[in-house]
Amino acid sequence: MIRGSVVSFDWFKSPEGQGLLAHLTDPGTGYRKLYGVLEQPSLPPSIEQRDYKVFLVGRAGQGKTCAASWLAGLPGWNCQQGESPGVRSTIVYWPARVQGKLVLFKLNIWDAGDSAVRKYGHVYPVCKEGADGALVVFSFTDRASWEELPGLVQRTAQPQDNITPIVVGTKYGNIQENEVSGAEVQEFEQSWNIPIIRVRHQAQSTSPPSIPDVSAALNTICEQLWLAQRRPKHTIEPALI
Repeated sequence: MIRGSVVSFDWFKSPEGQGLLAHLTDPGTGYRKLYGVLEQPSLPPSIEQRDYKVFLVGRAGQGKTCAASWLAGLPGWNCQQGESPGVRSTIVYWPARVQGKLVLFKLNIWDAGDSAVRKYGHVYPVCKEGADGALVVFSFTDRASWEELPGLVQRTAQPQDNITPIVVGTKYGNIQENEVSGAEVQEFEQSWNIPIIRVRHQAQSTSPPSIPDVSAALNTICEQLWLAQRRPKHTIEPALI
């Protein structure tokens, strides 16, 4: 797993990248636009679009909904309190240069509250049905969620489902606050060959995350989904090192 081997992580800084991101930005607010299920940005039809469905998995209170809002660039993404009721779908568009080719990624992120999953047996299967990837969430400030991560990855990404797991660590902060060390994160990435995305904890704010903050995460997700379509499926398990 080498980040940036397929997707150009710094392309968004180029004039071309900035121009395309301007089409995804609300001129009135300067924030990225939030698109509904039936909406899409006005871009030239010559730009290839790839659609992917991903769903969030993790313990209640780990920041799954905040992670989806952060990826979408929503203001106040880290201010929501309480569990998400029912199922929520968030559409995220992200342009990228993939092996020299311009591609517009459409990520349909499904988020189901833990209570809804437990109460209604159809909710989790609906989220998983037809999914290309799973954002497996843990919290850097919750050691138990980290220790449960390997089992959660294996249960989520069964070989027959062809689901690509991508790990998201929320509430990443100062070393003194984290209960998961950088060495442990590096060891997991190397042995499981799965990248871990860090969502930095911030004090409550109404401002959206900046493009530089979120670009590495979106590029990582898009790159992993792109690569998954081009490699043979196999059982998700740690490598023996």
